[in-house]
Amino acid sequence: MKTKLLLVWLIIMYTPLLVFSQTRQITGRVINENGDPVPLASVIVKGDNTGVAADETGRFSISVTGSNPVLVISSVGFQNQEIRAGNTNNLSVVLQGTEELSEVVVTALGIRREKKALGYSAQEIKGDELIASRQTNIVNALRGKVAGVQINSGGGAPGQGSRIIIRGIKSLDPSRDNQPLFIIDGIRMDNSTNTIDDAGEIRGLSNRSADINPDDVETISVLRGGAATALYGQAGSNGVVLITTKSAQAGKLKVSFTTSYGIDQVNKFPEVQYKYSQGFGGIYDSASFWPSWGPAVEEAKALDPTHPDKLFNHYERGYEQGNQFRNSINLSGGTENALLTSSFSYFKQNGTIPSSDYKNISARVGGQFKFSNKFKFNPSVNFINSGGLRVNADRFNESLTYWSPRWDVKNYIKPDGTMITYLAGNNNPIYGTYSNRFKDNVNRIIGNVAITYSPFTWLDVDYKLGMDYYDDFRRHTGPGPLGLVGEIPHEDNGLGFVDEYRISNRILNSIVMASFKKNWTEKFGTVLRAGNEVRDEKYSQLLSNGSELDVPDLLSLNNAKVRSTTQYEQRYRIVSAYGNLTLSWSNYLFLDVTARNDWSSTLTKPNNSFFYPSASISYVFSDHFKMPAWLTFGKLRASLAAVGKDTRPYQTSVYYNSNVITSSSQVTWTRSDGKGIATLKPERTSTFEIGTELRFFNNRIGVDFSWYKLNSREQILPVSVSPTTGFTSFIINAGEIENKGVEMVLTANPVRSDNFRWDATLNFSANKNRVVSLNEGLDEIVIGSQFGYAGSSPTV
Repeated sequence: MKTKLLLVWLIIMYTPLLVFSQTRQITGRVINENGDPVPLASVIVKGDNTGVAADETGRFSISVTGSNPVLVISSVGFQNQEIRAGNTNNLSVVLQGTEELSEVVVTALGIRREKKALGYSAQEIKGDELIASRQTNIVNALRGKVAGVQINSGGGAPGQGSRIIIRGIKSLDPSRDNQPLFIIDGIRMDNSTNTIDDAGEIRGLSNRSADINPDDVETISVLRGGAATALYGQAGSNGVVLITTKSAQAGKLKVSFTTSYGIDQVNKFPEVQYKYSQGFGGIYDSASFWPSWGPAVEEAKALDPTHPDKLFNHYERGYEQGNQFRNSINLSGGTENALLTSSFSYFKQNGTIPSSDYKNISARVGGQFKFSNKFKFNPSVNFINSGGLRVNADRFNESLTYWSPRWDVKNYIKPDGTMITYLAGNNNPIYGTYSNRFKDNVNRIIGNVAITYSPFTWLDVDYKLGMDYYDDFRRHTGPGPLGLVGEIPHEDNGLGFVDEYRISNRILNSIVMASFKKNWTEKFGTVLRAGNEVRDEKYSQLLSNGSELDVPDLLSLNNAKVRSTTQYEQRYRIVSAYGNLTLSWSNYLFLDVTARNDWSSTLTKPNNSFFYPSASISYVFSDHFKMPAWLTFGKLRASLAAVGKDTRPYQTSVYYNSNVITSSSQVTWTRSDGKGIATLKPERTSTFEIGTELRFFNNRIGVDFSWYKLNSREQILPVSVSPTTGFTSFIINAGEIENKGVEMVLTANPVRSDNFRWDATLNFSANKNRVVSLNEGLDEIVIGSQFGYAGSSPTV
């Protein structure tokens, strides 16, 4: 018994010593090919949770166990390297740069592929480039960086929305969105603007991609061709913008903080005259509608002692100096098996128009968890609060134009709170922004969970579940007249009003995909992907309007004598099955074939099911044949694709709208002006594209050229009909539109050294858009209202 106790005691006492004897310290230094240190390189013990980061000089020290541990050394811009330490306690690690490595880009469904294997054009913009532009809206940050992309900003107001079009307009219906699909971390993201026309007064609002913090973005890939977007189905028919957010790297906790401040100023004001005062025909009138058709200033001063010595420049006085600032903090780190990243940012912008501002608060948390070599789990969630005071810029500029320079527009409010003006009907524009207020407040959550299961080396099963939900509350108010002596109310406020808008939008996205990989020989390999996608959308809108306020400055719906409510709900679902086969030969010839079938809730059987394929080929001839030293890389590519597209909800039948409840407590119903057709077919878009990519003199000069032709047939449009039919329009398949164009990207690297690098990029694109045909029996289709489409009244 004593012998057994002695053995137990010896085991307890010496086990720590034995363990300690197996633990040792390895020190070393990480350098590049030129012998310069690689600061903050990650050093991880493979198969363990141990990891450290090298210091600024590239030196590191890490504890290891075992007789032959394997260290994994990595750093951004370098190839990962695995080293068996053996019995060595001091290492010198040389990392090779990734410049000669094949460029990897994010493609459809978040699949990372070598760019040389793609049979279509795709451009990727790094997060550093977005940050350098200091654009608050990531859509604006793409301007000039991608060929074939047209970006139009709604103006310079704080948080102003922007519109992006890739390779031209593809639908003649002005109610259809011609913008591309936005994907963030593999999940569909809403990018609508949801502008509401309130009695002809449109306020510039943000497009929803402006919610994304640019500091959170790792890369943005823009997919333009049909073959590039075929796997996304009808939603990708206008192109795809893929946003990949930043993820953590193994190592110690890293904290980064960025701050920026900028000033906004009006670039140029209209030229104004300072000679003639208020009035008409040379006759002075201080209450005249005509701002500057009176006598000279000297004559006006003789007639009116209160006349200023010099006329005011109402443009310079009306606008202000705006400013904007952003503070962002990012934390990331962890082990090889558990990585966490989080960020927080606050952005505020004050506009150049008085009483206009915008703010954006973003908080994001993400994780990457590796439970085993077979199972990975990556969750993330992003909360955004955004909004601000929105002004009617058109109305402000119009009022400034009519304002007389004899009066200081900045002197706009009396002590009693009423407006200072010189003529009833001439509204002071600054008082208008002060009293007539429109404020929006958006709360948004973008969350997703990605699971990867790899039971075999040749099989990966990926599942993603994501949600994009936001609640948009808008409040538009204007006080009524106070009834004071000498008061001139602002026309836009009427008798006082309160309008409230509640908009909610939810997108659920479920994607499952299985990938089968097999190299049959050293030269021939295949990748087969098959999957299913379900997208479910719900949109609701509740509008409450109140006018004729009983208490003029009590801005509450309960204070309104006249009230009305309008409600609208919309549901949409699409179920898809897809497949993709990639064949590769000797790593220089690649063939991609895709197929997808969609079942849409907006079309009736059998037209609600539509199938479309695509094929692309890439031939890297510089890897096939020996090229001259001056030709570094050469590739030819071609693709052919077809994409189907459904219609908006509730376009295949007749629907009714309810009107105001009458005094008899009855609800009246009005039939829609447009008649839907149950036999509507999906639109069909076919694309053919050819191109080449060439790089010269060790990647110093590069050119990427594409030619494409895109035809959209069976356009779904409202076509005007005789009112004797009981309708004003029928919704039918009518017409074909064609886009044809070229794109070219020129890159140059004039200077390349250890301490300095100069990269230059020139994008060129030209697109010709024309209507090829209309439906039989139609000579023209009106695509604008009486006020026109985009300010005109076109027909085709």
